[in-house]
Parts: sequence; structure tokens; C-alpha cells
Amino acid sequence: MFKKIGFILSLSAVLALPVYAHLTGAFANFLAIVYDDSTISKLHEEVEQTKLEIEQLQPLVEQSEQDFKEEQQGAIEQLQFYSEMGLDTYLALMQQGTDVVDILGNQWLLNEKINDYLQQLNILYVTYQKLLQSQNRLKGHEQLLYAIEKNLQAREDFLVETQGMELENIANYLDIDWTAEVEENIIRDFQLDAELVNIQLSDWIEKSVDGAYQLSEQWLNEHSKARYYFRSDHVYVEYELEYAHVLVLGQVLQNAEGTAAQLVVEAGFYNGFYLPEELLVELPSFSIDYATLQTLEGIDSPYVIQQDGNLKIATK
Repeated sequence: MFKKIGFILSLSAVLALPVYAHLTGAFANFLAIVYDDSTISKLHEEVEQTKLEIEQLQPLVEQSEQDFKEEQQGAIEQLQFYSEMGLDTYLALMQQGTDVVDILGNQWLLNEKINDYLQQLNILYVTYQKLLQSQNRLKGHEQLLYAIEKNLQAREDFLVETQGMELENIANYLDIDWTAEVEENIIRDFQLDAELVNIQLSDWIEKSVDGAYQLSEQWLNEHSKARYYFRSDHVYVEYELEYAHVLVLGQVLQNAEGTAAQLVVEAGFYNGFYLPEELLVELPSFSIDYATLQTLEGIDSPYVIQQDGNLKIATK
């Protein structure tokens, strides 16, 4: 968690600039900097470490999957056997006029044996799913690091292309590009995401392997033009166009009325440049209606917890 926050703070520190009152344009206050290559270097180190962790976990995932599949096949064969044997035995006992107590006793033993197989199989399944979730969390972290690197690299490329220009001209270019190519598109697509969550929240809700209700980033990403990264520290949203790379950071917080959880946008970066407040406030964000969550079993007073890969639905 602290590493992830650190990279964002490093990014913010590189982009935090003194105020230049004589410059115009929304981005003017965020341009006079010296690019810090150490930021990219740290990102590369983090990416390599994450790759190593994914590789180390892979054999465990594969072995667990193999154990589950082998046990699953064996369980299927045993269940078929007990099912056939149970019916045949039951009919034979009935034909022989065997006491009903004996019949029920044999049936109970048979059911217990079947339940034992199913329980063993479930343990293997849960173990496999937890390993798989750990691997997916690491992969999500790796993809987020690539997104941050891409944002920083876009900034470096822009500064190289505009080298030697007046600072005011560079600021104006950023303003023009944002207004002409990005602003309308990102507002429209973020608004579509907000409407999607509002209309299809029930479809988004799923149960995790441990039985808890959750909202996965995967479902939202399958329906959105942006890419959402749910992490315990923040929600990161990556939005790309042909010549634009935007990263938005926020948190899912309960609204003042206590009726919903809202993605509150806190910061943003356009091609590596810090988005000013006046542009951030224009960006729509999704809201999770508590009335819908209250229809779930055991969720009387809902609240939402940020986790790696999903938003957990809990009750107070």
C-alpha cells in the first residue's frame, strides 16, 4: 500500500510547481519544472519486483488448479457411483422388506459420505481461488504501474516536442488540446459509467469466494471505455484517446446524507500534467445506491470498503 501511495506522491512532487502569475491558461501553473528521471527508474524497479512475485506465485496457482481438477473428477465419479448404488440398494432393501430404520440409517451414512467429498472439494476450490485472486491483484498492480509510467512518458514526450517554446505557448497548447480533444469525450464517457452503475448496480453485485458481497473492477472495465483500478488506498481511473492519456485518482466515500457511496475525484493527470481543480470538478463519477445494497441478505446498514481488485459491500 505504501509503495503505491509513494509512487503517486512522487508523481505529484515532480509535477508540483510554483505559481507564475504572468502566465495564462489552466495548466500554466504546472509547467516550469525539471523532469526527474528517478521517478521512471523507481517505477521500473517496482514493475520488476511485481513481475517476480507473479512468477513465484504461478507454480502454486497451477498446482492448486491441478489438485482441484483431479479431485473434482474423482468426486464426480464417486458421486455417480453412490447415486447409482444408493438407488439400487434402496430398491433392493424395499423388495426384501428390510426395516425402514435400517433403510434410513443407510441413507444417512450415504449422505454423510457424499457431504464429505463435497466438503473436501470445496476446500480445494477455495484454496485455488484465493491463490488466483492474489495473482490477479499483483497483475492489476503491475498494470497500474504501466499506466503511471505511460502518463509520465507522455509528459516527457510533450516537453521534448515543445522544447525551446515560450512557457505561455506550451500552456496554451495544453489548454487547446484538452478542450478540443479530451474534455467532451471524457465527460461523456464518465457520465455513461455513472449511468451504468445507477441502472445496473444489481447486475454488478457478486459474491466472493468467501461469501462476501463485492463489486469487481473487472465487471466495470468490461462495460466502460475507461479502465478502473480498485486499490485499498485509492481508486485509479485510466482514460486513453489517440493522443491523450489521463489518470484520475479518487476514493469511494459515503455521501453526507448516508444514502450512497460516491467516487470522489481528488486529483488527475493529463499526459503527465497535473489537472487543475476547475477541470476536475467537471468530471462525473459513479455513485453506489445504498437502497439497492439493502436488498441483499445481511446488509442492513451498508457501507463500501476499497480493496485490491474490488469494492467490498459490508454492513455496519
